Amino acid sequence: MLVVPVVLLVASIPEWSARQSLARLAAREASRAVALEGICRGSVAESVVEAVEQGSGAPDGALTVDLDCAPGAPLARGSTVTARVTVSMPAIVVPLIGTAAGWSWTAAHREPVDPYRSLP
Repeated sequence: MLVVPVVLLVASIPEWSARQSLARLAAREASRAVALEGICRGSVAESVVEAVEQGSGAPDGALTVDLDCAPGAPLARGSTVTARVTVSMPAIVVPLIGTAAGWSWTAAHREPVDPYRSLP
């Protein structure tokens, strides 16, 4: 009886690590895309996060993104854009059966806006 919980925990650890890495990647790419855009557009960040999500094979809606800038506002040269991506983490992973709902984990990445870019 003691072996079953340990096996389920060991089976869950790789999924937790994969989801954390996925959130870090999505946050890095979303903040970079918005910083390059020069205007705080949530749609740009959401499309990048969606592409990362689809490319990873994660379930739809597993990732959500939030930006720290005013929507539609131009980004000042030398400022930073922070993207926070929240991923749903499964509480337990049972191989060949599925996952049980768990908690969420958030990764953040801050990307500087090019200080020498031309004004919008």
